[in-house]
Amino acid sequence: MEYLEISLADADLGTVDGFDMGKCISDPKKYALNIFCVVTEEERSIALIKRVLRESRLDYTRIKIAAMPYGIEEGTYTLKYASKKGVTDFSL
Repeated sequence: MEYLEISLADADLGTVDGFDMGKCISDPKKYALNIFCVVTEEERSIALIKRVLRESRLDYTRIKIAAMPYGIEEGTYTLKYASKKGVTDFSL
């Protein structure tokens, strides 16, 4: 998490705003780590986040990246990247 925070700041793309880990709301049998980032340039930030996860030797084969406009309390996340082909949905 710290490496991601440093990488986003060094690239002047944003910050890590927090994280949570636990059972998925959509499927309580699955667990997830959610990392929340506030970014200025979505496409460049997603590319950087993917690179950082890969370099950190995290399980890059299971990631999903979603986005929501900043400042919307009850907004909906839109899936921007999924490591598995055919995945089209995202939920917390």
